[in-house]
Amino acid sequence: IKRALPQQISFERFSRICMTAVRQNPKLQQCNPMSFLGALMQSAQLGLEPNTPLGQAYIIPYGNEATFQIGYQGLLDLAYRTNQYKSIYAVAVYENDHFEYEEGLFRKLEHKPSMKPEGAPIYYYAVYHLINGGYGFAVMSRDEIINHRNKYSAAAKSGRSSPWDTDFDSMAKKTVLKQALKYAPKSVEFGLAL
Repeated sequence: IKRALPQQISFERFSRICMTAVRQNPKLQQCNPMSFLGALMQSAQLGLEPNTPLGQAYIIPYGNEATFQIGYQGLLDLAYRTNQYKSIYAVAVYENDHFEYEEGLFRKLEHKPSMKPEGAPIYYYAVYHLINGGYGFAVMSRDEIINHRNKYSAAAKSGRSSPWDTDFDSMAKKTVLKQALKYAPKSVEFGLAL
C-alpha cells in the first residue's frame, strides 16, 4: 500500500484514515480481511482518501465483503489531475426551471434555474469544459437515474440501505457525471476509476 500511494498522501495519514474508517463503521471489522485490503489498495492506487468528509472514496461493507466505491468528489479530483479540464460540474433541474437540451450534430444545453425550485429534481446533467476549448455534457431524467441505480447498485437490488437512500442527489450527480466523462480525455488512473 505504501508503494501504491501517490506523493500527496503520506502512508501515516492513509493509515490513520483507514483506522478511523474501521472505528467509525464496525461492520468493516467483520469483513473478509483480503477484501478490506483490496479496497484499501484500490483507494491507494488512485490516491483517494476513503471514508473522509472529502467524499473522494468509500469502503463499504456488503455482507462480509468490503468494497471500494469512488465518490463524486473523487471523480472530479481524478479528472482535474489530468490537467485537461477547465471546469466540471453536475446540476439538478427542477420542475419550474427553464430547461432545454438537444442531441445530434449540434448539441445544445440551456438551463435557467428558478429562484424557488419546486418538487424533486426531474433531470440531472453534467458538463465538462476542456482547457483546449472542447466540451461535452450528458443529461439523464430522474427515471433514467433510478433505472441505473436499480440495475447497477447491489444495495438497491437487495433492499439494503445505501447512499442512494441517504443522499440521492449526490449519487444522481455522480451517475450523470460518469456518463458525461465516458468520452472525455482520461489518464490511466481516471479511466480505471470510471
